[in-house]
Amino acid sequence: MDRQEVNTGAGGPVSRFKLWYRHLHEKGFFKYVGRNLLLIVGVYVLLVVLVFLAGRYLIDFNSLFSGIFDRLSDRFVLLLFLASESFTGMIPVDLFLVWTQKFPRPLPYLALLGLLSYIGGIVSYWIGLWISRRGRVRLLIEKRLENYIEFVRRWGGAFIIIAALFPFTPFSLVVIAVSMMRYPFRLLLLYGLSRLVRFPIQGILFFDILNMDNWVI
Repeated sequence: MDRQEVNTGAGGPVSRFKLWYRHLHEKGFFKYVGRNLLLIVGVYVLLVVLVFLAGRYLIDFNSLFSGIFDRLSDRFVLLLFLASESFTGMIPVDLFLVWTQKFPRPLPYLALLGLLSYIGGIVSYWIGLWISRRGRVRLLIEKRLENYIEFVRRWGGAFIIIAALFPFTPFSLVVIAVSMMRYPFRLLLLYGLSRLVRFPIQGILFFDILNMDNWVI
């Protein structure tokens, strides 16, 4: 869809946006997003309930997380996060959101996580290019990522944006899939910018609106 994203037809921005919107609607993009948003809301509601009950009756989260974070240097945590965001997103980002709450002003660290995740996406892109030149490895990885590759072909940058903003799937895996199909790097850099705002928004939702820091920190 990359050519359509650059040249969606004649007319002004409004006409191009309408064409883009219609294309996404016809390809089932909004149905996919709606279904997964409902799933995410359900999972997080269940998670909030479980964390609340566990923190009240079973586990002293304050001692648990303080004990872990006090043993790890801030530099190590940030490097670990960058490595995770570069290689398949192997560690849940929610743990790093909790880590930011140790600071008097968490927002700059939430923004830093967003920046490091964006950089990790760039690293993932070059990992994907390396994989694309490795015959059998490429076939194996393509098989695993075939759904993501199909979604990018069908929806283009819109799928990159929702992968960056929502926990539908590890962002780094989507980026690897993107690079293996030789998606333009400049468009990845553009659409991947949405990753910068995900962590501040999620941190504000969890700790300023839901006040989860009172339960787990």
